[in-house]
Amino acid sequence: MLVTKRDGRQVPFDPSKIEIAITKAYWEEEYFPTHPLHPNATAIAKKIEALNKNMTVEGIQDLVERELMAVDPATAKKYILYRNKRSHAREQRSRAFDALRRRLDAVAVQNSNANVDERSFSGREKEASADLQKIYALDNVLSEEVSAAHRNMWIYQHDLEKTPIGEHNCLNIDFEKLFNEGFQTRNGDIRPPSSFSTACQQVAVIFQCQSQVQFGGVGTVHLDYDLAPFVKNSFRKHYILNIVKDCEDILELDFENMEDEEIDMWVHQNKQKYLDYFGLTEDDVYIDNKDKLNKLFYNAALFDLRREMRQSAEALYHNLNTLESRAGSQVPFTSINFGRDTSTEGRMVSRAMLNASLAGIGRFHKTSIFPISIFQYKMGCNAQDTDTNYDLKLRALTSLSKRIYPNFCNCDWSQAHEDLNDPDTYFSTMGCRTMLGYDRHGLGYRRVGRGNNVPVTIILPQLGIKHGIALGEREEADLEAFWEDFEKTLALAEQALLERFDVMVCQKVQSAPFMYMNGTIADGQNCFDTVYDSLKHNTLAIGYLGVAEMCQALFGENHVHSKKAHAFALSVVQRINEYAKEASERNDLNFSCYATPAEGLCSTALKALRKQHGILPNITDHDYITNSHHVPVYEKVGIFEKLEIEAPFCKYPTGGCITYVELDATFVTNTKAVEQIIDYAFQKLDIPYLAFNFPIDTCLDCGYSAEFNDRCPECGSTNIEQLRRVTGYLTTDYRKFNEGKRAETVERVKHSRY
Repeated sequence: MLVTKRDGRQVPFDPSKIEIAITKAYWEEEYFPTHPLHPNATAIAKKIEALNKNMTVEGIQDLVERELMAVDPATAKKYILYRNKRSHAREQRSRAFDALRRRLDAVAVQNSNANVDERSFSGREKEASADLQKIYALDNVLSEEVSAAHRNMWIYQHDLEKTPIGEHNCLNIDFEKLFNEGFQTRNGDIRPPSSFSTACQQVAVIFQCQSQVQFGGVGTVHLDYDLAPFVKNSFRKHYILNIVKDCEDILELDFENMEDEEIDMWVHQNKQKYLDYFGLTEDDVYIDNKDKLNKLFYNAALFDLRREMRQSAEALYHNLNTLESRAGSQVPFTSINFGRDTSTEGRMVSRAMLNASLAGIGRFHKTSIFPISIFQYKMGCNAQDTDTNYDLKLRALTSLSKRIYPNFCNCDWSQAHEDLNDPDTYFSTMGCRTMLGYDRHGLGYRRVGRGNNVPVTIILPQLGIKHGIALGEREEADLEAFWEDFEKTLALAEQALLERFDVMVCQKVQSAPFMYMNGTIADGQNCFDTVYDSLKHNTLAIGYLGVAEMCQALFGENHVHSKKAHAFALSVVQRINEYAKEASERNDLNFSCYATPAEGLCSTALKALRKQHGILPNITDHDYITNSHHVPVYEKVGIFEKLEIEAPFCKYPTGGCITYVELDATFVTNTKAVEQIIDYAFQKLDIPYLAFNFPIDTCLDCGYSAEFNDRCPECGSTNIEQLRRVTGYLTTDYRKFNEGKRAETVERVKHSRY
């Protein structure tokens, strides 16, 4: 008598396995060999053995259920539950091992994130681990309702694999605190910087360390304010050193045979003598005190300072593109905001960063992927030609025309709510769109030390397809049913965010010692048993995807072509914003509305919708779902028309949004025209965040860079790197990204042509 197992193998029938299975159910799995067998276990096993025929495992279990039900219904029910539980465990194990095998063998490369090399050793290990953690999260951490909503693509849990460990998303680091106090890493502590070059090195180190204790981006709200004090320090150091080096006594020194400590002591002893000679103190030595300082030493110090700043800023850019701090050869997702500091030193910082952007990186001086630089546009500061920092705006436009960066953020946005006396409240953005609004736990609109805990995205096309005309089931959209289901979906999104937040706040400080011990996050050093006191300042974002496809499914037209659809879409986004405010009050947390960037989700959602509903024109027939409320990339609209369509939506996603304009590479060199677009978008349309896209192709053989796609016009090489902005950040070659983003990039219309 042979038994066919689930994997196809045949083994001899063993009655003891039936006895043990029945007994485990009887004792509710608290079975030990010392426990007596179920009274009927042996009889049932012998009865099945007496049949003397080959069977499958499932067939034997069906017989056991039937026989048990006849003699002991209570144990039969327990056996059925026990059997279902074992079946679920086997299914989970099978899915997990299949996912693991495909990732480790690199046959499931998705490139959902262009910053991750999924074919590398660490990339394969990362993705394999992520798949297992996702399965665990859905089956064991999140509630059945939330897990089902994710699996059925009503809502989407971003970075699902981080759920079980309670890791949070992104952060604006408090650099001023670390620069003043120094910081600790696992293997040592770092003194506060004393010069601009050292501060720039520490910026890269801090970004790298912070990125390892979270899964999203890291940023600084005001790099110009953060680094300005060290410009003054470096100038003072160069001035004094030039004085000391000019003294006659230096000719008598034998530097080759002196220890470093002896040289430092000599400089220290002599600098005051020569400051006294000129009637100066160290506090007198700063850049704006030009008339009081010796002209020769001033010019020499300024020359040395400018050289130090150029080299340090370029080194910062190189470091942020080469410090692979995460698995899969990832570099930190870094963002730097600047342009507001009107002091001499602050202005020099902004200019140094723009010049480093223009200089490019590497052998061919290619456009750097990180940091994402963001110019903080502000009336009265840098927006108009009468403003102190207007020259920096012009320099930013020059950098944009060559490097795509910087993006521009609108510090006069109606929802910015700045305190002009507190730079920590200055409006800033992070990465591809993240913004921070009001903190109900005491920090108000302070942006430093805060970030987003996690986003969850509502898949709007699902609702549109279910209640619209796309499936041919009705002639008009059932909007009443839409709103009813939409409210249920909003509630699911809220529940999902709370479930993840509950896991996050239960973590210990030891989970992210760099962040909490150094206080890179607000109130980090006040956390002990839990990290609630820090994470309560962050946001919980309710995102949305596919406004265009939702409208198409509901009405047969998207929000570009139909005023009715546009008004309805706007009401949907407005409701998400209102609901976020209600959830904030209800839970005493910071909920926000979020225009999801959908890096991998644009493709993941599309595949799920196709599987459920098939190919639907202008809904699932493209290989991607459109980001948030954006105009679909294939729509032939002009620059200002696109801005005007998207602008009304921008008031509501205070957790983050961005507006893109696609330009020809030749158009963007007309910086005056680009400036007029920015001024119109910010001053007339109240758009908070604006970026320009255009192609940059680089020949990897000769270094020629322009828009030429697949063959170099200089040397004829086909070894071409095609740089594009795929989401909020650049990628060295868009062909490394997932198929959805590749398709979207190819279909993009140049708005400058219409």
